[in-house]
Amino acid sequence: MTTMTGQKSWTSSRYAPEDAQDRLQLLRKIWGDGEPADSAYQDWLCHGTPAGPAIAAVAREVETAQLIGEAATIPVRVTLSGKPRTAGLCLAPQTDPAYQDRDIAASLLRDACAFSGEEGVAFSYSFPDALSHWAFVHRAEFKDIGAVPLLIRPLNVERLALRTTQSPVEGKATSFARRVWGTSQTAPPREAPSGLEIAEVASFDDSFGAFWYKIRHRFPVMVVRDPAYLNWRFVDVPTREYTIFAARSEGQIRGFTVLRVAPLGRFAVGLIADLVVDVSAEGRAAGRLLIDLAYSHFEGLDLDLVASLALRHTDEFRLLRSRGFRVCPKFLQPHPFRLVVRCHDEEASRVAYQPRNWFVTMADYEAI
Repeated sequence: MTTMTGQKSWTSSRYAPEDAQDRLQLLRKIWGDGEPADSAYQDWLCHGTPAGPAIAAVAREVETAQLIGEAATIPVRVTLSGKPRTAGLCLAPQTDPAYQDRDIAASLLRDACAFSGEEGVAFSYSFPDALSHWAFVHRAEFKDIGAVPLLIRPLNVERLALRTTQSPVEGKATSFARRVWGTSQTAPPREAPSGLEIAEVASFDDSFGAFWYKIRHRFPVMVVRDPAYLNWRFVDVPTREYTIFAARSEGQIRGFTVLRVAPLGRFAVGLIADLVVDVSAEGRAAGRLLIDLAYSHFEGLDLDLVASLALRHTDEFRLLRSRGFRVCPKFLQPHPFRLVVRCHDEEASRVAYQPRNWFVTMADYEAI
């Protein structure tokens, strides 16, 4: 392997298949039995994507050759101003807890970006947590282009208040709940267009390919949501369970949503992981029905709230707001969902640094 970056005690290089076992041992040291350290999950994430295997940099201690850090980028196919390109979803860099040198993470991120550029990746992007945001923006030349709003709608107002205030007094909690967690006024459901039907599906067939072809130019930057990607993202993943609903009329997809139950910070949450609708009156009607169905689906599962991510300039954001969702107050967010981008060529730079060019949902964030 060719060394790109060196320090007194460690050196970095591009990930190679012979690094796989050492990388997995590092992840287990950091995450224990957590999902990121599951070998089947890592095989799916790093080797199963339709756009090709992960591009990664690893760091090894010079004296012992022990693997002490890694930064991986997952290739994803995107449309960039209508052209098919490949982008890279950067995962949070991982460093052995025994090494406190944060230059390791920043250096590995820079190396992974360099490798990505060499492979023709148009741009790299991520949703870093608070711990790694500094390395992305201040050391690895990513631009923070803004926060993606977290939209929420309560399911259990009283329990949310108790968890928020940690008050054992039910009366105080209920009062606080009404002020902070009270739901917005929800517009009454409109009558669905004749023939519009919603059904649960187990996987994504060719009709989803036709739907993607129809909507692929909605925004200048979109992850390609064709059947190959959607089945990889939501059906093939070995450690998660998603529920998929599709709205159809006249045999054509008008919109779909993908749901998952997972913790979000200290709350038990029903996640609208993906929500995509056609740009038409029928598509918007499908979106309203899908959101209402998602809320009903989660109501009986003893959860705290329903949550989703959507950018303000999208129909999906407006549809969620119309169904009683509101932007989560900052002090209640488990962490900000900030989108950071580093472009690797001029074409990408003209487009991907502008947040209004993006379409983003929770599906574009690998941890959900």
